[in-house]
Amino acid sequence: MHRKLFKYLSLLLSCSLLLLTACEPRQQLFNQRLLQFGTIIDITLVHHDVRQAEKAFIDIEQKLQLFEKYWHAWQDSDLYRFNQSISQLTPIPIPDSLLELIALSQQYYRSSQQLFNPAIGKLIAAYGFHGNRLANQPLIDQIRQDLPTMHDLIISNQKASSLNSHLQLDFGGIAKGYAMAKIAAELKKAEFQNFLINAGGDVLTSGQRLNEPWVVAIQDPFAPGAIASIKLSGDHHLFTSGNYQRFYRKDEEIVHHIIDPRSGKPSSQISSATVLTSDAVLADVAATSLMIDGWNNHNALAESLGIKDYLIINQAGQIIASRSMSAKIRYLVDKDKLVIK
Repeated sequence: MHRKLFKYLSLLLSCSLLLLTACEPRQQLFNQRLLQFGTIIDITLVHHDVRQAEKAFIDIEQKLQLFEKYWHAWQDSDLYRFNQSISQLTPIPIPDSLLELIALSQQYYRSSQQLFNPAIGKLIAAYGFHGNRLANQPLIDQIRQDLPTMHDLIISNQKASSLNSHLQLDFGGIAKGYAMAKIAAELKKAEFQNFLINAGGDVLTSGQRLNEPWVVAIQDPFAPGAIASIKLSGDHHLFTSGNYQRFYRKDEEIVHHIIDPRSGKPSSQISSATVLTSDAVLADVAATSLMIDGWNNHNALAESLGIKDYLIINQAGQIIASRSMSAKIRYLVDKDKLVIK
């Protein structure tokens, strides 16, 4: 009698589990492509409700448009007006939309060994990377005589001033990571746990892709395709900075937008730097900093920034990778070019 009752209960439990499984909403992939921050942003959401996914895409687009109104460096924005006003060399109020970015920029200026320097926005514009392709060599030479730093930005009681007339802020090395972190927080607040945001090759992941890890590629800086891939589950941020993204040729020389703040010239030696961290803002900053001085100084710079996972490719195609990073990725290139540090 007990055996029959046990079999009956087991059968009832199995049927109940099947019914519950059948009632669970089916998870799907929803994709949207947007153009903001001068780059293509691909967003993939894992969810069961198309209406909630559509609403999330609308909210994200509106948030990105708002960010652009805050932080665009050469079109009408809070940042553009701030830069125009601070050139008058008198203390001006800092807009609320810039306060945290300025504070983070000063923090990372110190921890990056002064390589992350948003104060050189005027120099970046002089090279022709603020909406035009015409370099202003006399202005470049003039700014390089007195290169501004984040120490030149004096802040007191939420007002800013500077004694360096060349100081203009450009958040190109931090705003993308900051924006992606804000969007990820909003998605989680709306109960999206599984998603991927790819902003021009800079990737933020959360959770999984239909119960499987997200598979992300690391761009080959010399040719179309990838040099490696990595599987990510959970919250990760994989950011790459490279000389192949925004550049032009001048007298047989490639001029790219990653400017070494020590010399006022485009960085040399390195073609790309990739960083994997749990912090999108740090990933953005660290990739830029390693791109400037990561080949010979990667150990000290990584320690100063507090990162463990990085991969750097020099202009000869050689690869330096931290041991922890190399253990996580699958290489798609000749291992002879690889140096594990």
